[in-house]
Amino acid sequence: MAAKSTLRIPTPESATALLSRYLDEEGLNEDSLLRAVDLIQQRTEVFLDDALAEVRDTAGFESACAAGCGYCCHTLVSVSPPEAFFVARHVETAFEPEQREALKARVLAYAERTQGMDGAQRYVAREPCPFLREDDWYCGLHTARPLVCRAMHSGSLPACRKAYETRDATVPTNTMAVFFENTKAYMSAYVSALRPRGVAVYPVELSTALAIIWREPDAISRWLGGEDLFDGARMGAREVVRKVVRR
Repeated sequence: MAAKSTLRIPTPESATALLSRYLDEEGLNEDSLLRAVDLIQQRTEVFLDDALAEVRDTAGFESACAAGCGYCCHTLVSVSPPEAFFVARHVETAFEPEQREALKARVLAYAERTQGMDGAQRYVAREPCPFLREDDWYCGLHTARPLVCRAMHSGSLPACRKAYETRDATVPTNTMAVFFENTKAYMSAYVSALRPRGVAVYPVELSTALAIIWREPDAISRWLGGEDLFDGARMGAREVVRKVVRR
């Protein structure tokens, strides 16, 4: 008889309640929002460690992912606006000035170059994430990487390699749905906890969202004040991306 699972999987309801309670206690401002993102990412790491152990024991699934394996880092990255602001702050604070400016230029160039391309098109074109280091394929954003990136776990390195080498994004690569439950829960929580507070929240493409943040003065204050800054980065809003990245 199989052992009963002890894995506590976040749900949209539980994640929303947690984030809402936090914002009720701390208030909504730049510091509290970015601290909330950091705490959610820390909770995510604990959850994924537990989930990996669970599926190894119950389903025999072993993650084939390792540092320097960037096959899946050639597609678009969907994030929430709070995550985009968190990444922007990480870039501003974690890199030396020369490295920081070079990285920002690379992100902006990527946003312009990939405008109008969906994830499959970027994969076929082998467009690497601008945060993927060229020399060793390490994630240059690893400690601040978004939830969707943290959820990516493949059980087959040969399948990932084949998909990349043949430029075929449809090559089946086994994974476990449970890894994505946490991402769905907290992405939902950002929407459900922030919209009632007058903030515009929806999924955005990371590089275009960063272009907006870096080019709009006082972006986070204006966004927290209710201004809808990210319409040009909204997933599916390809017709307006050109205007955003070339401003």
